[in-house]
Amino acid sequence: ITFVACKTSKQAATTPAKPAESVPKTLDCSNKNYTYAADIKPILESKCSKCHNANNKADFNSLNLESTKKIAQEGKLLGTIKHQKGYPGMPKYSAALPQESIDKIECWINGGMKE
Repeated sequence: ITFVACKTSKQAATTPAKPAESVPKTLDCSNKNYTYAADIKPILESKCSKCHNANNKADFNSLNLESTKKIAQEGKLLGTIKHQKGYPGMPKYSAALPQESIDKIECWINGGMKE
């Protein structure tokens, strides 16, 4: 004797639905004119320059505009501060950057990385 189990429409209706995928918010950078000197360098000085400085032991110099632009253009800056897959999460030895700082850096990059 063989028994076959089937779901009935009643069973299917009581199965909980999967939660909807969260839609990432779109970052609004309109009316934002961030510059490296006034807005970005102070963030990097306080959170990154302990390791990322002129000694170049940690991949780039966060106190240098050209060095910072280079890693930003490669996608490494946002990848690391956003803790994206495939990038080491930074800052490594302190709390993650506040979302406001991450947004500011992303708007700076999207706005052409002004000096």
